[in-house]
Amino acid sequence: MHRAHPVPEGWQDRVDEDTLVCRCEEVPAGALRRGNAELVAEDLRAQKGVTRAGMGWCQGRVCGFAVACMSASDPADSLRTSAKRPVAQPVPLAALRDLPEV
Repeated sequence: MHRAHPVPEGWQDRVDEDTLVCRCEEVPAGALRRGNAELVAEDLRAQKGVTRAGMGWCQGRVCGFAVACMSASDPADSLRTSAKRPVAQPVPLAALRDLPEV
């Protein structure tokens, strides 16, 4: 998508403090900038914890690129690391009981 419709350089500088970046959680650009400057939220995952950007209904599918660009020096790396999540599934208690003791 970004090859077909590239995002123009420097767009972050044209966004004012009240512009909503994450519509689901209603997080404005000013909150992302403060999170980056004051709380050292320098990637997408850190911004999620600090501002809740990307934690709404879309789970960052709509705002993830914008949040990563406004937070990280390397947005592509920020997006890659946020996509790596451990696979989780329910485990029956019997499976835990049968584990060898360490």
